[in-house]
Amino acid sequence: MSYLANYFFRFIVLIGAILFCLGFSAPTSSTLPIKSQFSQGISSLNQEDYQQAITYFTEVINDNSTLRDAAYANRCLAHLQLNNNQAAKEDCYQALALNSDNTEAYLNHGIAHYRLDNYQQALAAYEQVLKRKKDDYRAYYNQGLVYFELANYQEALNSYNQAINRYHEPQVEEKILMYYDRALTYLKLEQFSQVIADLTHVLIFNPNHEHAYAQRGYAHLKLGNYQAALQDFSTVINLNPQATFAYINRGIIAANLGFQKAALNDFNMALNQFEANKNLKGYQKILDLMIQVKQMNANNYQILVG
Repeated sequence: MSYLANYFFRFIVLIGAILFCLGFSAPTSSTLPIKSQFSQGISSLNQEDYQQAITYFTEVINDNSTLRDAAYANRCLAHLQLNNNQAAKEDCYQALALNSDNTEAYLNHGIAHYRLDNYQQALAAYEQVLKRKKDDYRAYYNQGLVYFELANYQEALNSYNQAINRYHEPQVEEKILMYYDRALTYLKLEQFSQVIADLTHVLIFNPNHEHAYAQRGYAHLKLGNYQAALQDFSTVINLNPQATFAYINRGIIAANLGFQKAALNDFNMALNQFEANKNLKGYQKILDLMIQVKQMNANNYQILVG
């Protein structure tokens, strides 16, 4: 691999959102009267009025109600939706102190720890979920996110496999997240055929998933499937004409295939975007690359990787 390959960018790693993993907490006993504040808090959560939900659940907590454990747990959920992660962690801790079998509180406690980079605590929380609900795909999926952050890619893969195998819900968006994140893990493990399989699955569900095309193009490129990679990067550009990295990758692939004019056209597009964004470093690197492409024989062109 020549030094041309070192000029540009690593593949994009995007972690899927985890908000679909959040869950409401019910009162500990169905015989307890549901106070109006609690009911209004749940209604506010459903209406995505999270600040108002916090206000209602705080009233329940301050009343020293028998619903305090569920109020803490649901206030934790509202804080998570507002990205108040420290407050969410503290509320879920209080909820679990009052009711140590609240599965949703463990799940949301884990999410709060994950967002605060407390990865071991997050894993411990998800283990508590699985002790109580061994087939909870949400806990396995969130485990996968944590292991990915810890660069323990084999464990991340194992967790994503467990999540996908246990997922029997109709929501397409959740399937997309799980297959996409598993594909990113396969990328880290350099299992490129598996990357292509999972991202193709994603694209069946969402044919306009720009990042899936980009990652699949990278996997095709690594396997030497240049025509397929060229097609995927072209689709990225069609979906997002400002995707500078796609022009660069497509340009280098075109040069490798002997299409110097097409390659230089793509490099010019990247050059213009770097100039518009005042990215002088990127601009200079493209200029250097264009000079080298003009000078080199097509057989010596190197494919951009990493």
